[in-house]
Formats: sequence, C-alpha cells, structure tokens
Amino acid sequence: MSNKDNIPRKKALTTDDNNDFETFLQLNTHRILNGRKYFNDNETKYILPSDKKEINREAMSYTIRQHLFQKSFFSPVEEKLNMRAHVLDIGCGAGFWIVDMGLDYPSSSFIGIDIDSTRFPSNDRHPPNVGFLECKITHGIPFPPETFDFVHMSMLCCALTESQWHQLVKEIVRVLKCEGWVEFVEGDPWFKNCGKIGKFMIENILEVSAKKGINLNIHTMIPKFIGSMNELRDLEYFNVEYPLGEWGGCLGKYVMTNIRKAAEGIVYLQKHLGLSAKEYDALLTNYLKELNENKSIGFYHRYFARKIHNSDY
Repeated sequence: MSNKDNIPRKKALTTDDNNDFETFLQLNTHRILNGRKYFNDNETKYILPSDKKEINREAMSYTIRQHLFQKSFFSPVEEKLNMRAHVLDIGCGAGFWIVDMGLDYPSSSFIGIDIDSTRFPSNDRHPPNVGFLECKITHGIPFPPETFDFVHMSMLCCALTESQWHQLVKEIVRVLKCEGWVEFVEGDPWFKNCGKIGKFMIENILEVSAKKGINLNIHTMIPKFIGSMNELRDLEYFNVEYPLGEWGGCLGKYVMTNIRKAAEGIVYLQKHLGLSAKEYDALLTNYLKELNENKSIGFYHRYFARKIHNSDY
C-alpha cells in the first residue's frame, strides 16, 4: 500500500471500505459521516465537523493560541473596552474567545455570531454581557452600520471561499464604527521542515479544500482584502511560531494531539486518498512521527486595521 517513504498511493475505494466511510445519515441541515456531524448544504463550505468532538478540539486550539500570543487581541482597543464598547466575534463557535473577553471587560457588551447555535454555551456558562446569535455570515452581518467598536474573526480559513471572504470584509467595514478596529487570526497550512509525508498530507488537504472552494492559504490574502477597502488603514501584522512534537515539550505534544484530531475530522481526505480507516490512521501516525523527527514548526498569523472617517480618504 505504501512506498518506501511511507506515503500511500491512491487507490479506488472498494465495497470492503464502505463500513469505514460511506455509512452516513442524511439530516435536514447536517449529515452523519463516520460518526461525525457535518454541514449538509451546498452553500456552507466548512470542511471540519460540527459536533462535540470538534468543540473539544477547538478548545485545545484556542488554548494553544492564547498561550502563544499571551493576549486575546493586539488592536489598541483597551481603552474602548473599559468604556462600554460593543464587540462582535464572527464565527464564534463555542464562544471561548468572547466569553473570556466578556469576563475580562464587564463594562463592554459582546455578541458572537455563528452558523450553528448548537455550539453556543448555555446561559449559565457565560457572563450577562455576552450574547450569541445564529446567522449565515455569507448572507451578511445582521446589524446596522457603525454598530461595533471592535470586530474579531478567528480561524475561518476552513469555512469561506475567497469571494465570501472579500464580501465579508466589506460587511465588517459597514458595521464597524469609525476609529474602530478589526482583527483577524488565521493558521498556516504549511509547516517548516514538514518532510515528504508532511508535504504529501498538506498538498492533499489543500486539494480537498480547493474542491470545496476553500483556500487554506487565505492568510496571505487578508492584507489584499484590507487594502481593497479605502476605509481601512494602519494595517499591522504579528505572527508566532510553535513546535510540533515531543521535542517542543508539553506544548509540542499538545499541538500534535490537536493536529491529529483535526486530521481525523477531515474525513473527506480519507475518501480522497482512497484509504480505509485503518490505512488512514497509519498514515496519520507516520505523519506525526515525521513532524516530530524533523522538529517541524507551525505558524499563526494576526492582522489588525483601523477604520477611518470618510473625510480622511
């Protein structure tokens, strides 16, 4: 099944593989595939699951980013947040970021929006200054112009096409107040020193994503989206590196667990490669082993910009 580099060759699925992959239950808005819940409409491009396992993985990912960045935002909005600011978190998921922000800044109000309200925390698990709203951001942001002092958006590279991103940035500018700030946080699909198996994995993940219209390198496009808006100025950029594997201590091991859980959630990749569940699991094991042996490094990228007055441009 594998060549000398432990990179599997693609093969066609057989009837013996059906129990591994093509066992799914169609629902109105989701479908169950390999025991995981995925969105089931053509408009929603999200490639990862939307279930409790994914919420737990997102909690890991959020913890990693908080540890690496050592703060929840880089935009100069501290003063605003202490003076009753209005804050929007786009694609808030289970609300980890916005709940922490609500606790840290009790005088401000926070609203998180997401396509799936089943992921929102119950009322007894978030402070009273935090609220949630289910909506499709591809249909627009359901708030009046100049509503928010700060707009935050994190890790939506797996959810939107390039054209949807561009349109969303326009919507963000519309709902952002003058002198307000917008901040984007995204990961990087490529790792430094990723190796042959890593290159194989990443190229195929990018290929599977591209078939759904998703560009996982969207972080490289964010400056272009911001630059296309006359109202946005003072663009700043910050990035962090993180280790992959035991060589990076507890953090490196935690990151590897997160990577494996994410890869296990991309069941479309298993089908794309034509692998059984057992073969796919073996590929992931070899992939993570190589990342550790190569002392691979990952990256997170952060961009933030200010909205200016119309008279200033």
